[in-house]
Amino acid sequence: MRARMVAVTLTALAVGWRLSFCLLPGQVQSEDPKSVSTTPEPAEVERLQASAIEFAEAFNRGDAKAIAIQFTEDAEAVDEEGSILKGRDAIQTRFAELFQDYPQARVEVELTSLRQIGADVALEDGYSTTTLVPNEPGARSPYTVVHLKRDGKWQIASVRDFPAVDTPTTAHDALKALGWLVGQWVDESPEGRVETRCEWSEGGNYLLQHYTVKSRWGGQMHGSERIAWDLLRNTIRSWAFDDSGAFTEAFWTPLNGNWIVEAMGEGFLTHWHIPFSTCPVFQRL
Repeated sequence: MRARMVAVTLTALAVGWRLSFCLLPGQVQSEDPKSVSTTPEPAEVERLQASAIEFAEAFNRGDAKAIAIQFTEDAEAVDEEGSILKGRDAIQTRFAELFQDYPQARVEVELTSLRQIGADVALEDGYSTTTLVPNEPGARSPYTVVHLKRDGKWQIASVRDFPAVDTPTTAHDALKALGWLVGQWVDESPEGRVETRCEWSEGGNYLLQHYTVKSRWGGQMHGSERIAWDLLRNTIRSWAFDDSGAFTEAFWTPLNGNWIVEAMGEGFLTHWHIPFSTCPVFQRL
């Protein structure tokens, strides 16, 4: 069964200033505002994140009843094999059986996407890593959750687990999915020009990016980025530094053909979810 959470959104190059060029006005305005999912308000984000934390804490102490309370009465849960559980009682029974068979089971969750598509409906995507027996490798699986708000509190109406993803054996293997970044790229717009060069590090265990941002007002900024495989967190991470002394850290997760990245800097947290293949401004030199 599911276990979930943390991370977020970007695509290709993980530098927010560069990615802002991908948000073309024509693309945004062509969408029907009523059909576009929105980012939840900060207060709602906190409530949804609190729900995820409660789930993980209840799972890690083996409390099936506390987990079940987070579901609606008529909730549905689908596991990675396609088996369906209907109703809160059935979900509680399944977790109770799991904890009886594996009393030391633990879960770590990472959120990759959170969208509020209505006042009382939110969609969550992420990955869960479940370890049934201590000191054994955990299974990392993607999941999707539908949340409904009832009486001011978010509850789980539906959860779907998907088959576990393979864990790369080496850092280079883990980064191969980003190998297409290698080369030289340019982005030009009325606001300026961004030049990026990406290459493998010696030994092939990191991707190194060097970029120059030139604004139309004559300003110029240089920076570099190191993309790495974090074996302990079982995810791709990156660190970007510019010549002003500022830096950002990001977590990368593939999802449905996109790269979901949570970029964090001093005093901010940025979420991006843009398919690089549809971004018309970056061109390979």
